[in-house]
Amino acid sequence: MEQKLRLAVVGLGRVSKSHLPAVRALSSAIELAALVSRDETKLRQEAEQWEGQVRTYTSYDEALKDPGIDAVLLLLPHDLHAEYSIRALHAGKHVLVEKPMAMNVAEAEAMAAAADASGAVLMVGQSRRFFGTVMESVRRVRSRDIGELININALLLAHMDQPATEWWKDEAKIGGFIIPLWGSHILDYVLWAYGRLPVSVYAQGHSNNPNWSGEDEVAISLNFGGDRMANVLMSFNAGCRPTDEEGLTGKRIWSTQNSIYDRYLIGTNGMMQLKDEYELLLNGDKIAETERTTANFTWQLEEFAGAIRKGRQPLASGREIIHVMKVIDACFESMRTNRVVTLQS
Repeated sequence: MEQKLRLAVVGLGRVSKSHLPAVRALSSAIELAALVSRDETKLRQEAEQWEGQVRTYTSYDEALKDPGIDAVLLLLPHDLHAEYSIRALHAGKHVLVEKPMAMNVAEAEAMAAAADASGAVLMVGQSRRFFGTVMESVRRVRSRDIGELININALLLAHMDQPATEWWKDEAKIGGFIIPLWGSHILDYVLWAYGRLPVSVYAQGHSNNPNWSGEDEVAISLNFGGDRMANVLMSFNAGCRPTDEEGLTGKRIWSTQNSIYDRYLIGTNGMMQLKDEYELLLNGDKIAETERTTANFTWQLEEFAGAIRKGRQPLASGREIIHVMKVIDACFESMRTNRVVTLQS
């Protein structure tokens, strides 16, 4: 019988509520060895929910010295992703870090270099890849079910009035707003579907809500060369603020859980539509459907554990997601200069 992967979960904020059930679901293959947080109350309350001896640490350095930890799941503010990943990799721990991979491509490359040097697995939590419909759409692109892919149009319309957590207000911690929060998923999907970097990027972005400083309205155009392209439109203003309720008509979109999220993949001989991550249509006919659950976090963690066990690169490896960071950096440069940014592979 193979030894279980001994995992430490670092950070017990809002996103941990999606990841911890995945750890529990995979208890036959993964052991929750430790919890790490500066908040002693959260540590105690979460540890009490688990059978057996779950060690708790308020010090990350002390946790990394624990020989009973094989891997870390990093659920931290974006500005800590690179530093904490590199420290874990240097300590010989495998790393699954939440998206976005880092604050910029330089940090991402340093993370990947640390993984190469240690021989440990580095995976990025691009969790929205891990739906059956999403994977099926990419499989059908690869098998040319719609001919040659020539365009992807992605649309996210959602409403957010207040940030879900306090550190989202700070651009120094989040690295923007809608691009790292949601664009990191959409851009990852576009690059995954095309299987390469775009040739150039042009982006416009603006901030309209005084409750944060980063961009909440964005338009991104990606040129993949050879008449291939993609367009991404995202808004966190597609609804009404509480003070505007009286007299409004029409549909209100209150959060990303009640949003318009569609991707249209256009080929030389057909079109696919991804409705959120739950329905896939081919030329208007539904061909796949996924239940609205958080099982994607389980499949993601299973991929991480499987890559470690088999000594292979995982889907959404650090090396692969550097390409996403290159595009994100190009988006911010384009927004800053109002110019098309050329990329080099």
